[in-house]
Parts: sequence; C-alpha cells; structure tokens
Amino acid sequence: MGVQVWEGLWRRHADRLLLYATTLLSDRAAAEDALQNVFVRLIAAGEPATLESEAAYLFRAVRNEALNTLRSRRSASRVALFDSPSEDPRDAAELAETGRQVESALLSLSSEEREAVVLKIWGNLSFTETAGVLGVTEKTLEHRYYRGLAALKEALKGSHE
Repeated sequence: MGVQVWEGLWRRHADRLLLYATTLLSDRAAAEDALQNVFVRLIAAGEPATLESEAAYLFRAVRNEALNTLRSRRSASRVALFDSPSEDPRDAAELAETGRQVESALLSLSSEEREAVVLKIWGNLSFTETAGVLGVTEKTLEHRYYRGLAALKEALKGSHE
C-alpha cells in the first residue's frame, strides 16, 4: 500500500481508534502509543488481505494491542476522553465538564458494556462489526450494548435535564 493509503486510513479512523484505545487503557498516552504501534506494524506488513470492513479490522488490531499493553502493565492513570479546541472559554469549560461526566459514566460501566458502547457509538461500527471486534455473538453484543446504554442514561440522568 502506498503512503497515501495509510494516511487516508489514519485520517478516517485515528480519532475513533484513539478514543477506543483510551477507554480500554484509561491512559491517553498509552492509547496513542498503542495506536502508533498498530499503524507501524500495518505499514511494515504491507498490504493486508481484502478487508470486509477496514474499520472493524483496525478496531480489532487496536483492541489486541491495548490488551497486550494491559497485560504488560500494572497500573493505569485516568485521562480525559474529550479535548475541547473551543475559542470561547465558557463553551470549553461546559464541554470539558460534559466530557468528564460522560467519562465518569463510561468508567462506571463494566468493561464489556463500555467496549460495546464505545465501539458502536464512537467507533460507528455495525453490530456485526462490533461483535467481530470483540469476538462475541451479535446477541451477546446487543445485550452488552443496550445494558450499557441504560446504565449511561441512568448515570447521566441528572446532568442534562
């Protein structure tokens, strides 16, 4: 694959992959390292086989890298999931507070529910793709996803009424 192809994959998916890796690792710096490791390996390996879904393939690779990172480290530090480039300090503060509330609510979910919700919503993957990334059946994925959404709704209920 040419450099432009890899750059295109990066532009299309890096933000979502980074968010996903951050939710798995609870550490943005480690998530950035994991994402970089995935792309370095992909570039070094050359052109992959025909992919049914490049997004699902990349999410699976990032998940594997993050799980390897978790296995090799003892502690994780918390980090904000959302950064705000807003020019208005009030908007930036409000967005940062919303980000903290969502992050806190996400972290209150089980890891299985959190992965399902993040991959489906922020990863923008289908149920089939998400189930494939996680290595579970679609029925199991749907159960985790809807249970996670209900828990998020309950956790955020008072925040935005």
